[in-house]
Amino acid sequence: MANFNTHLAVAAVGSGLCATVALAGNAAPNNYLLTLTLAGTIGGILPDIDLEKAIPSRILFSALGVIAAFIALFSLEKHYSIAELWIVWLGVYAVVRYGVYWIFHARTRHRGIFHSLLAGGFFMVLTAVIFARIFGEPAALAWLTGLFVLLGFLIHLVLDELYSVDIEGAQIKKSFGTALKVVDRKSWRASAMMGVAFGAVVAGAPPSREFEDIMAPPTVLTFLKERMLPKGNWFGIELPKSVGAEPVKTAADLKTPVAP
Repeated sequence: MANFNTHLAVAAVGSGLCATVALAGNAAPNNYLLTLTLAGTIGGILPDIDLEKAIPSRILFSALGVIAAFIALFSLEKHYSIAELWIVWLGVYAVVRYGVYWIFHARTRHRGIFHSLLAGGFFMVLTAVIFARIFGEPAALAWLTGLFVLLGFLIHLVLDELYSVDIEGAQIKKSFGTALKVVDRKSWRASAMMGVAFGAVVAGAPPSREFEDIMAPPTVLTFLKERMLPKGNWFGIELPKSVGAEPVKTAADLKTPVAP
C-alpha cells in the first residue's frame, strides 16, 4: 500500500485542484478554500484510522479528542469555573484520545470496513452534520466540505489499489481488492454496524436540496465546458493558429474568377 507521505501529498494536491474548481464556480467563498483543501487532505488519511500505532490514527484521534473537548467546554462554560473547565477539557480529551482509541483498535482490523465506500459515505455525511449543526455553516457549504472529505477518502483507496499492482514484476499482490470495496465482506457485523451509523448520520444531516442543485450533472458539465479551458489564449498570450503552414485551399478557391 502507499505510505503516509504519499497519501497525504496526493490528497492535498487533488483537494487543492478541486478547491480551485469550487473557487471558479463560486461554490465557496475565497476564505473557505483552505478549509476545503484541509478537509480533502484529512479524508486522504481517514481510511488508516484503523491502523494502530500509525501516524494517521494518532492524528485523527487527537483531533477527535480536541473537538469533543471543546464541545463539552461550550456546553458547560456557564456552569463551572475556569479550573473546573480545564479539568473537563483535559478529561474529555484523554478519554477520546486514549480510551476510545484503545477500544476502537481492539475491535477493528486494518483494511476492514474503514477501507470501503460505505465508510467514505459515512464520513462525508458526518462532516456535513458537524459543519452544519456544530459550526453553523450553511447546509450547501457543509455538504461541499463533506464531499471533499469523500474525495480524499477515495484518493486513498485508489492509491492503495494502485500500489497493489506490481508493474515491474507484472503481477498483482494479494492485497489487491482489499481497499476499494463497497462493504467489508469478511465481517458482515462490521458492515452492518457501519450501515447503522451511516443511517444515523443521514437522519441528522442538514437539507441537501441546494447542494444537489449545485452539483447536478447538467450544471457541472455546462460549467466545466465554459470554464475548463481558456478561449483563444493561455495566460493572456495569443498563440499562433499554425506555424509555417499555408492555409488549405478548397476547390472553390482554385476556380478562376469569371470576368463580368
